[in-house]
Parts: sequence; structure tokens; C-alpha cells
Amino acid sequence: MRETIAIIQARMTSNRLPGKVLKQIMDRPLLSYMVERILPSQKVSKFVIAVPRSSSDDLIVNWCIKNNIAVFRGSLNDVLDRFYQCAISQDLFPDTVVRLTADCPLHHYNIIDFAINYFYTNNLDYFTNSFEPDYEDGFDVEVFKTEILKEAWKNALKFSEREHVTLWIRNNPIFKKGFRKYKDEYKFKLSVDSLDDFILVEKIIEHFYKKDPFFTIDDVILLLKEHPEYLEINKSSKINEGLGLSLRNEIENLK
Repeated sequence: MRETIAIIQARMTSNRLPGKVLKQIMDRPLLSYMVERILPSQKVSKFVIAVPRSSSDDLIVNWCIKNNIAVFRGSLNDVLDRFYQCAISQDLFPDTVVRLTADCPLHHYNIIDFAINYFYTNNLDYFTNSFEPDYEDGFDVEVFKTEILKEAWKNALKFSEREHVTLWIRNNPIFKKGFRKYKDEYKFKLSVDSLDDFILVEKIIEHFYKKDPFFTIDDVILLLKEHPEYLEINKSSKINEGLGLSLRNEIENLK
């Protein structure tokens, strides 16, 4: 039987919205919505939240302990090392790693299972449903073999490749990669990077949650089509702005 671990990347020191993963909607932290909505996955053997070894992230660790959620502590800036060390520290060594980020409180287990199923069915080294220019932002999933994660851990040298876990894998032509969105019509920016993003996600959760905590991506698409004015809330927010900044800094440092 395949062992598949989902590692959720989380930290309190976000540059644009510090403490966002524990920022509350309806008296609950964002992280709690994400965890609740992905736990029913039928394809994931174990979920672990990977946080830095920094005092500011004790709050996340305490939340995980209180809610019986597995947690791992590793490097703050070398996130690739954090992921790899988390993966190999498990009692059962995983064949496959799923990368998730804690700024996606609207995420849903159906999309994770879709991604894992596509990955195995097509015998891939790496798969994602969110890729330039067809992002599925806010519902992002990356799936890759643990042995490929090890190769990245051993060979990635650039700061951007250590900070952004799968950059070295995605840029390496030797791996068999797959790219496919769960819903082609999804074209929104719903990860939480800024206060505007948070306000939009808060509106979506407040609209659906009390009626159905497991509202789907289709429900979100329909809501935003019916209320296009909601998208004005975070229209200035950019997808993958953090990665873009890392790459620009590297270029500047080479000059």
C-alpha cells in the first residue's frame, strides 16, 4: 500500500499579513478551516503541519497540539529542508509527498484526491493543478515522489530553490511532470496573502460555512460568478508574489 503524506507549510512571519494562519473568522483561525476541509481525503495517509523552529511559531505548534494535529519543526528559510526532514522523520517512510500551504483555508479534500489520483494514474514524478498561467490559486496542490524531493534537497543551490520547495523540481527537464486544473473555469486569487485577500475569503466562509462546512470549489465559482463585485475586494493582489520577489532579488544580487 502506498504511503502518502501531506505536508502543510505554515508560519506566523508572513511579510504581507503577519500571523495570517491564525487570524480568525467567526472565532476560528484560518488554519482550522483548512484542516477540517482536507482531513476527509481518501488518498492521504497522514497530514502534518511543518512550521519553523522560531518562537513566533510556538502559537501554531500549541494550536496543533491542542487539536491533535501532527506538527513538525524545521528551518525557517530553508523550506525545502523543512519539507524533506519532515518527510523522512515519519514512522512510515512515505512514497509520495503532497505539498499544501496554510494560506488556503478554502481548500477541499476532493481536489487533493483528484491530484493524487492523477499523479499515480499517469505514473508521474511531479504533478500540480496550479501552474503559470492557469493558476488554481487557493486550491493549490503539488504531488511528488519522496525520492524526487530528496534529489531536490541534495542538488538545489539557489536561495529561491530552498525557499520555494518545488522550484528545482519544476525547472528540471528530467522529471516526468503533469499539469492539469481541477476546474478550467476557476480563475480566481483566493489564497490569503494580504488583508484584502483575507476580507474576500472571510466573506466566502461566512456565506457558506454554517450551511455546509464542506462547500466545494463549484460552490465558490458559482458565488463569485453571481457576485463579481466580490472580486473587486482583492483585485490588486497578485498570485505568487513571494516567488517573484525571490527571483528578482537573485537577479539583482548577480548584478
